[in-house]
Amino acid sequence: MKKLYLSALCGLLSLVSIGVGTAHAASYSSYKVKSGDTAYKISQRYNISLVKLKESNPEIKDLNWLYSAQTLNIPKADAIIALGKTYMRTPYVFGAKRFQDKTFDCSSFVQYLYAKQAISLGWNSREQAKQGVDIPFKEMKKGDLMFFADEAYPNETGLNKVRHVGIYMGNGKILHTYEAGIGVIVSDLYNDPKEGDYWYKYFLFAKRVIQ
Repeated sequence: MKKLYLSALCGLLSLVSIGVGTAHAASYSSYKVKSGDTAYKISQRYNISLVKLKESNPEIKDLNWLYSAQTLNIPKADAIIALGKTYMRTPYVFGAKRFQDKTFDCSSFVQYLYAKQAISLGWNSREQAKQGVDIPFKEMKKGDLMFFADEAYPNETGLNKVRHVGIYMGNGKILHTYEAGIGVIVSDLYNDPKEGDYWYKYFLFAKRVIQ
C-alpha cells in the first residue's frame, strides 16, 4: 500500500524549522457578532451546541439577545476545525509554501490553521511532534494533534517514525491532507472508506497545544 512516504515528512527536507518547543494557548478565540447573526447560526457555523456556546460565554445572560460587534468566546479547537473544513479538497502539494491557502501539505495545513489562532507550530511534522503535552489515546479531545508512522518505513525509531500529522475532530475523525489527488479531507480512524484501519494502525501519539 502506498502511503505517507509520498509526503516525505510533510516538508521536512524542504524547509528550515522554527517555533520548536512547548506551545500552549488559551482555550478561546474571539468572534465578533455580525448583523443577522443568531446564537443558533453561530453554533452551527462552529459545530458546537448552544449549551457549549452558553458555557463559553457565562457573562451573557441570554443568547437570544446578541448585538452587532458583541464579542463571543468560541473554543479554539472548534474555530480551527471550522476554518479547516472550509478548505476541503484543497490540493495536496509536497513542500507547499507556508502561510498561504492555495495548496497544503500535512504540516503546512496544521501550521496555517493554528497560526490563525495565534498558536505557533514548527514547520514540519517532526518539529510539531516536539511541541505540546502528551495525551493518551483515550483522552484525546477535539483540536489535539495526531501523529502517524508510514508503512513504507517500518524500521524507523523515535521521532524518525513521524511521517504525518492531522487534527483530531472527535468521534474518531481526523482533519488532514495527504496525497496528490486527495487533498484536505476528513478521515475515519477506523473503517475509513479510502484507507480502512490504516490511520488507527499507524497512529503513534497525540499532543495537545491548546490548553
